[in-house]
Amino acid sequence: MAGVITLPPLIFLGFLAAAAVLEAVIPLPVLAAPSPTRYLGGAVLAACGFVIIFMAAGRFRAAGTNIPPTLPTTALVIDGIYRRTRNPFYLGATLVYLGLGVAAGSFWVIGLIVPLLWVINTGVIAREERYLERKFGDAYRAYKARVRRWV
Repeated sequence: MAGVITLPPLIFLGFLAAAAVLEAVIPLPVLAAPSPTRYLGGAVLAACGFVIIFMAAGRFRAAGTNIPPTLPTTALVIDGIYRRTRNPFYLGATLVYLGLGVAAGSFWVIGLIVPLLWVINTGVIAREERYLERKFGDAYRAYKARVRRWV
């Protein structure tokens, strides 16, 4: 198993919760766009994120491998959305996270994106990549050489 620090959705939820607490303690001005524009922009970002997540989940199900990184990987998935990005689940979750932040008009959600991505990269993705290299060897290294981590 990959040995990730925790389930990735919990990391995204944790950062959303941290942004909500910061917003309550140190309120920042709301994004300038009018509410309907923010809601629409946020909804578009979140919808795109969910589409990417569902595409990735479909490829995992078709390959018969586990989705949670806390369970063993049984197949190397390199087709479909995985031809464009090695991490569509995290790309999609990031878009959903940003969509919620835009819809809420929260500078805290948007401002926490850098530390969030650092935690995802170091605590999840780097560990998964080491695990996949050990498990799939040259096949994973070849895939990694031709497909970007994010986009």
